[in-house]
Amino acid sequence: MTDNAFAVEIRAQVNKQTATELTLAYELRNTTDARIFVFDHLLYFDAKGATERADTGAYVFSDGEGVARIVRGFIAPPMFMSVARRPPIVASAVNPGWASAGLIKLSLPLAEAGPYFPAQPCDAASAQPITRLRVQVGWVEEREGTKTGPFEIDHKSLVRLIGGWGSPLQRTAQAEIQVTGVKLCLYSGRFDRAQLQR
Repeated sequence: MTDNAFAVEIRAQVNKQTATELTLAYELRNTTDARIFVFDHLLYFDAKGATERADTGAYVFSDGEGVARIVRGFIAPPMFMSVARRPPIVASAVNPGWASAGLIKLSLPLAEAGPYFPAQPCDAASAQPITRLRVQVGWVEEREGTKTGPFEIDHKSLVRLIGGWGSPLQRTAQAEIQVTGVKLCLYSGRFDRAQLQR
């Protein structure tokens, strides 16, 4: 279920599927005895450099063999790219016994998308069939010395993690979903199908 299976539980399912859109619902439950931070809010800079939040967005990567990886969390820049500025790392704080629920809406066909690459148009004729979705959400337990601060965006009160907080930087909660009628357009050109940063 996760790389630290005793710590959190994640469940995911297809909530709705039409010819043009796929909606996934997930719930990540904290079964530890400490607060955790769930990295389930994707921030980006708009054309004017202001920080925005992709409310129902996620990163999409091909994992081969009919699998698409649907990701919420933070990803390191690729080695071949210099990134001068990154959005702040924010999270939902989840107390023991509580859960963080999320909704992901993606256009169909799916198109590969990462935080450091511009979106590309998807040619449905070249899309590859997908039979399984691998939903991944990043999280980490609160540790001694972790520095946090409040972060408000879109009328949501989140937690901003400041500085370092030890390793791993992020753990991965994962659930798999069988799907039908889903296709994926691969990114054209240089692209990094990165895992969540650890």
